[in-house]
Amino acid sequence: MKKLLSVLLSIVLSLGGLANVSAKAAQDWVIFVYLSGTDLETEGGAATADLKEMIDAGAKENIRFVVQTGGTKQWAVPEVIPNDRISRFEIYNSDIFARYDGELQNMGAAGTLRDFVTWGFENYQAAKYGLILWNHGSGSINGVCFDELFDNDSLSLQELSEALTGYDKAFEFIGFDACLMATLETAQTVMPFANYMVASEELEPGSGWDYVGIGKYLAGNPQANGADLGKVIADGFLASNVLAGDEAITTLSVTDLAKLPALASAMDLAGWQMYNTMASGENLSAIVKGIHRAENYGGNTPEEGYTNMVDIGAMMRGIVDLVPEAQQVLAALEEAIVYKVAGSGRQGSTGLSVYYPLQVQGSQEYQVFKQASPSEGYRRFVAGMLYGAQSGETTALTAQEAAPGADEQLVDTAIAGLEEGPQGLSLETDEQSQLELLSAYVDDEGTYTLTLEPGNMDYLLSATFTLLMDEGEGVYFALGEDDELTVDIENGLIQDSFDGLWTALPDGQLLSLYLLDQNDEYNLYSAPVKLNGRQTNLRILYNWAEKAFQVIGGWDGLSESGASDKEITQVKAGDAIIPLYEAYDAETDEYLGLDEGAEYIAEEGFTIAYMQLPAADYYYSFTLTDLYGLKTYTDFVRFTVDEAGEIWFSQE
Repeated sequence: MKKLLSVLLSIVLSLGGLANVSAKAAQDWVIFVYLSGTDLETEGGAATADLKEMIDAGAKENIRFVVQTGGTKQWAVPEVIPNDRISRFEIYNSDIFARYDGELQNMGAAGTLRDFVTWGFENYQAAKYGLILWNHGSGSINGVCFDELFDNDSLSLQELSEALTGYDKAFEFIGFDACLMATLETAQTVMPFANYMVASEELEPGSGWDYVGIGKYLAGNPQANGADLGKVIADGFLASNVLAGDEAITTLSVTDLAKLPALASAMDLAGWQMYNTMASGENLSAIVKGIHRAENYGGNTPEEGYTNMVDIGAMMRGIVDLVPEAQQVLAALEEAIVYKVAGSGRQGSTGLSVYYPLQVQGSQEYQVFKQASPSEGYRRFVAGMLYGAQSGETTALTAQEAAPGADEQLVDTAIAGLEEGPQGLSLETDEQSQLELLSAYVDDEGTYTLTLEPGNMDYLLSATFTLLMDEGEGVYFALGEDDELTVDIENGLIQDSFDGLWTALPDGQLLSLYLLDQNDEYNLYSAPVKLNGRQTNLRILYNWAEKAFQVIGGWDGLSESGASDKEITQVKAGDAIIPLYEAYDAETDEYLGLDEGAEYIAEEGFTIAYMQLPAADYYYSFTLTDLYGLKTYTDFVRFTVDEAGEIWFSQE
């Protein structure tokens, strides 16, 4: 609180009077900052704190920040930045000057950004210009710069393009101080208007970019280009997150937009090779599995929401043996990314992500992607996977290639039938799934065993198990999913290898844990909880080398409008944690909502650990996911954990 008060006081004391713009003389650098405060400002004063950093940078007359404010219900200093107006400020010489005050506008509208940029170019001459969009981001589908005064409307990628049309290569760089915006589709959108893009594939934890570092670097290096400055931004961002203890999922990259056409072309060729596997099914299974093994960013559970952004390099590395053109994508990507940083939990990040429907969310999402994608072949592959999610197969789609456009008609018709948004929670098998079960039984040794029809293994993407706890009140509580089982592809067998251990808080309360990402170094999990009374999701890393968990912090996930929460809330000693569990009716399997456990008060060095399941009845089921994301659930079997920790299965 003392820090925020000092920030507010400093800004009030620094503010000059409303004055005519006077920067007609050419500057070395002018950076336009489109500062849409939203809840980041209303709840924490984050936008005001970054304004203070720009003042503290102490840049002289030749380096200027020009800022437009709006988009928030409550500014920390309303006597300086009005809540009901659009304001513009100029910052240099450790001072801030009010330059414009106008009627309230929607910061999520293309016209508002265009007005600001046009005004900026008319009033500020510079050798180099930068543009920073500051706010929540949500990747390629829902865009950036949400405005909480206008129903959380945001700038879509199409609107961003509309706002900047006509300003070809006007900017040395365009940056996104926002989550999830380092995507191929975003880069394609800003390519006509800038030389470089600076953005993050993953969430942006902590306080965002270091504007003191940006201003001081340019003051000492006014001839720097966008790549030089981007490197400073990335290093400063990582360093500040290390100091704050938020480095684990940090990513930031600098993209040379002149190299983007080569990358888009390589993605196009690789995409056609991927698409062509759909006709015979040969290699399609391995390709889709390779994509799902790649790092993905943002939300990936029902409680968090789904972002559907996958790292390009990790995707291509996973399929390069099957898709020869993937090697060209990797080479083009390496050329395009001139610099990047990544935290300990995101070492597989390669700089840019691309949309892929890990969770199918309807036709509207696809239509946005279709418009933004620069690679027709890859776009067709994604369309084919969505067709498969609706019909359960793709051979009919690719069989239409002889008739020009016939496959597109099939896709449009099928995708139009997809339900909008993530599907509701349930334990019911998707009717379209082609996975056929021969038998499910508990063998003589008490092992739950599943056999599939011959050939079904080619369509199996993943096999996990769902664990429910029965407290005897007609309600089952989900403890999450894990992959502790064995899969015999040759013989079509899946068997449990569950050892009776599950994750728990230090007081012994079980956590409902969901696997987000998995590789040879770590697993990334999410656990729904209440943290100090607020529903959120604990992000948790499991380090294979150390065989230990690391709690990264609480992340609220995606809002209904698709905005990604920017803040990772670290768990401190004294914080109250209440575990949450999906509850289902024991008779109908109907989802009843989230049920609360007991309150636990975190102690210094808080973490979680594996513990033996407490004595109770539990239910265990295989969850089979096919290549198109369709689910097949087996019947649940009951097992009992006795007081000695022994597990006893019984068929039900």
